[in-house]
Amino acid sequence: MDGRGTGRDLARQGLTVVAAIAQVVAGPLGFFLGAEVGEISDQNRTLATPAGYAFAIWGPIFLLIGAYAVYQALPGQRENRLLRRIGWPIVGACLGNALWEIIFPQRLFVPAQLTIVAIFACLAVAFGGLAREARERSLTGAERWLVALPLGLLFGWLSAATLVGLGATLRAIGLLPGGASETFAAAALLLLCGGIATLVLLRWRAIPAAGLLAYVAAVVWALIAVVAQGGAASTPIAVVAVAMIAAVIVALLGALFGGGAARGGGGATVGGVAA
Repeated sequence: MDGRGTGRDLARQGLTVVAAIAQVVAGPLGFFLGAEVGEISDQNRTLATPAGYAFAIWGPIFLLIGAYAVYQALPGQRENRLLRRIGWPIVGACLGNALWEIIFPQRLFVPAQLTIVAIFACLAVAFGGLAREARERSLTGAERWLVALPLGLLFGWLSAATLVGLGATLRAIGLLPGGASETFAAAALLLLCGGIATLVLLRWRAIPAAGLLAYVAAVVWALIAVVAQGGAASTPIAVVAVAMIAAVIVALLGALFGGGAARGGGGATVGGVAA
């Protein structure tokens, strides 16, 4: 390995740790500089906005990304091909989270929404890289639980948050209609959320079960919270959200047990499928 490769690897490892810490620190900083995220979110709530408890998922996400950051920083992982493949997009996603936590409390709604889209794009690149690596070789247990699992949970939540955020952004800038049109718009966002999640599961089914299960857990968690909030105010929203939950679960079962692409890694199994 030449010095340039080693230097890039060291930079990636160091910036991953910095980015993982930054997304935790940025939350209190954003509150200090502006307002509480929950307060602003409540002011721009739509029928597609999950109940407030759903955002507690950030606790496990931060912990798991922290575990990933420690794992990838180990000297023995410096030249890990998987981490080289997906490490930089994850750095981008974490730094994007930190940026969003600072600009959203400033009520910079459009830049905040564009940031969420950029985070989603980074995570999609990383998830695709993980799937390609899993098709090419058997992933280790550490890679399944300390890479695929955290990435799946974060990407799953952002798959929902990107669209939920779009609804809130449209409300904040006065472009979301009221009445029946609002119900239609919220239902369309939920359909899009379910469609994206289904496509992710079927397109990247080679990902270890730990990553797929974490992805689905985050998406379903968000949709259940939509049923609890928007669904309580609108029966059509409840029906659409429940239908999307069912569709995502069916897609998960198809990805896990439908055959086709090999899933990376041996060891622990879920119904005979390597986790």
